[in-house]
Amino acid sequence: MTTAPVPSSSRRHAVVAGWSGTTNLGDELLLRCLLGLLDDLNCSATVVSRSPDATARTHGVDTLAMGDVVGLWRAVRAADALILGPGTLIQDQTSPTSLPWHLSRVAIAATARRPVAGIGLGAGPLRRRSSRALAGIALGRCQTVAVRDQASAAMLAACGVRGVRQGCDLALGMDPPADPVVARVAVSLRAHHAAGNLIPLRQRPNAAWDPMRIAALAASLDAVSQRTGLPLHLVAMDTDADAQFHERVAGHLRSPHTLEVPTLDSVVNTIATSQLVVAMRYHAGVAAVIGGRPVVLIGYAQKVDALAADIAAATGGRAVGRVSDDPAGWEALPGTAEALHRAGVGTAQARDRLRQRLDAHRHALTDVLARGT
Repeated sequence: MTTAPVPSSSRRHAVVAGWSGTTNLGDELLLRCLLGLLDDLNCSATVVSRSPDATARTHGVDTLAMGDVVGLWRAVRAADALILGPGTLIQDQTSPTSLPWHLSRVAIAATARRPVAGIGLGAGPLRRRSSRALAGIALGRCQTVAVRDQASAAMLAACGVRGVRQGCDLALGMDPPADPVVARVAVSLRAHHAAGNLIPLRQRPNAAWDPMRIAALAASLDAVSQRTGLPLHLVAMDTDADAQFHERVAGHLRSPHTLEVPTLDSVVNTIATSQLVVAMRYHAGVAAVIGGRPVVLIGYAQKVDALAADIAAATGGRAVGRVSDDPAGWEALPGTAEALHRAGVGTAQARDRLRQRLDAHRHALTDVLARGT
């Protein structure tokens, strides 16, 4: 269901400040879906980006460099509203500087006297008391906040943010692919360092590329292939880091396997048409749900656990498995994948239920754009 566009004579404009212009296809999918919702409301956008030229080419929008604070103030002052999001911006795991940096945009909008909406946000973890206090203060100043899952809503409520709307991930609004299912296991892994980094996007430490972890993951995937009878197809959601990590894992694989570095246009179709999905990347799991495919999620982060809980609630746990990102989880992965494969139950029911929550984001956008006129 889409919102009817407002008349062209009342064309509006918003500044979108999320996490765009990187090699992470999940973030780019979110931006594409948000821009689609804005277009339904007859609203254009200027997007704050790490790579303004690339974002302009990919999405056909005006852009602004992330570090251009003065330019951001001017763009917000000339717009109807600032949109904070989408994505997992409200967390302090990846870096202690990330959260205050993202939330500083709310203060910029306040000085420009423009309303702010948090749209498609993921919240958590917030491990520091100062982080929870900052989130409560900054998001409490927003005119409206819509999050993607119940765990995020509960987290912000605990921070004192009132009236949070519970939506779903924006990418769940995408149509399922029409192509037939392919007999393969789509696999989406990532290098991971649980402690995070002091500086956002700093080069990952060597612990994230632990050769013992890589070998153990490969052995587990070999067992998945053997027990399901399906070849492996490694799909890089981050076209840089994940592709390198997959190559290292593939160097240990004995099962039939292929590797793919997809594009923004092809990534959802590639995963959503696979017979079974094993996903560490959050949006690989979302792509599985879009296609109605069974999925095993490797819970390296709170957001992945929240997605697993949402799918389980809608399907009685029959179409999703969750294993931990540790030796015990890797050992459990083959049995979990085999059980889902044998059950033959997909996630279409979860997709249909979750996407009903998209209205939370539509209503939030409608409200904030109306306040900016």
